Amino acid sequence: MIEKTEFGKKVNRRPLIVSLLLSLIAGGLGSLFNLSVALSLFLGILFLLIFIYYPSNLPKIFGHWQLEKHGVSYYKLISYPDRLKLIFLPDHIDYQFISFSQVKKCYIIENNKEYDLQNILTIKPTKQSFFPWLRKPFYLVLDLNKGKILLDLSWDQQHDPKNTLYRVSNVLKIITEKIS
Repeated sequence: MIEKTEFGKKVNRRPLIVSLLLSLIAGGLGSLFNLSVALSLFLGILFLLIFIYYPSNLPKIFGHWQLEKHGVSYYKLISYPDRLKLIFLPDHIDYQFISFSQVKKCYIIENNKEYDLQNILTIKPTKQSFFPWLRKPFYLVLDLNKGKILLDLSWDQQHDPKNTLYRVSNVLKIITEKIS
């Protein structure tokens, strides 16, 4: 059995760096007019990126999760403070862990169609957009005793379309064997 299989992009300092760079560019352009416009643009763009854009798109941009020996670990992105913590402190990540004993059923959702282990190879994956808000739904869904968890696969589908389906089918097979 595989010790650990990882999906999605791990969080890094990119949100802070990109926010600062874009804010500096906007502030620099504003400095052509006057200092107060430059400062307003810098702070406005910085605020919009760090406190609105990245928290709302974080699960699509950095939706890292991993299949481990006894369950599945994924980033804790439930609340707004969790997302801000991930942006400001990417080295101090809180993971949620789901044991296989908590999972009742698992399946794939791709373009709002449901696929399980029997028909997963019939998926014809659509090309994913570079922009996270335009990506089509592609999730591994874990039905739990209390709720449902959607683990994003769109980043993998965009960056490694040839191997993603094979890797997902292996993960689905492992989880199905563990919960049976």
